[in-house]
Amino acid sequence: MSAAVERREFALPFAASPDKEIFAIGDIHGRADLLAALIDEAAREPRRREKRAIVFLGDLVDRGPDSLGAIDLSIGAAERIGADEGIALMGNHEAMMRLALDPATPRDVAIEALEAWIANGGDRTLAEFVEADEPPHDLAELLAAARASLPERVRAWLESLRASWRSGDLLFVHAGVNPRFDLEEFLAVPWDTPLASLDEERHWAWVRWPFLEHRPGQGGFSGVFVVHGHTPNDARRDASHKGQIAGFRLNLDAGSGLTGVAKMAIIRGRQAEVVAARGPTNRELMGREER
Repeated sequence: MSAAVERREFALPFAASPDKEIFAIGDIHGRADLLAALIDEAAREPRRREKRAIVFLGDLVDRGPDSLGAIDLSIGAAERIGADEGIALMGNHEAMMRLALDPATPRDVAIEALEAWIANGGDRTLAEFVEADEPPHDLAELLAAARASLPERVRAWLESLRASWRSGDLLFVHAGVNPRFDLEEFLAVPWDTPLASLDEERHWAWVRWPFLEHRPGQGGFSGVFVVHGHTPNDARRDASHKGQIAGFRLNLDAGSGLTGVAKMAIIRGRQAEVVAARGPTNRELMGREER
């Protein structure tokens, strides 16, 4: 069954670069079906600016049934939609994944990251590619099998992920920013902070508070408007894009697994059109598989 698509238009207080149209896609979490629907919508969109970019805001992987498919779609998305540039940002799920699977990560840090990753839906991603003659007996064996089985294209994709990207006065970042800290210093925090010493409020891939509740003045967040994901629908029942935009941010995480919805924003100047692809929830998909 194909995903249904809905659109809503909004005016932003700040603008992207005048020569560029941007397609920003929020958290997908293994829902390659919803991502395919959004990319198809982008491919059908007439070009209205000199340059075109597609930006993935992170958390393509985990929880859903097809994380590798989502990665492959993202890798080919720029060519598919005729974009001049494709940007993939790192989410906290990719941070856990790379911390675990990168051979440069110290063993104790990698084991801790692997355990946290599995607890947050990484088991679904691991099941897509881990090859072992027998089921691993412990986390150390699983880590070795995962590192040995990781497809090279996925390894290269993980290593290509960025912390943030900007266009004009718009900042694209996975989780958000913290208004209590200098913006440039905050965005420069290393991706590979060990989880044992991680302070989520100080990291661009993990922050929620005070970002989500902050209401900046007319200067926005140190002069930028933030396009982000990470917290599904602001962890609220009454979250609205209109309210977010009034707070100088736009959240494109629609909780794809639980809600069956994934979102993309098409941004030209100060105009944003939010496109929602709607399909079955993860639970509904699993029910179909069992039948």
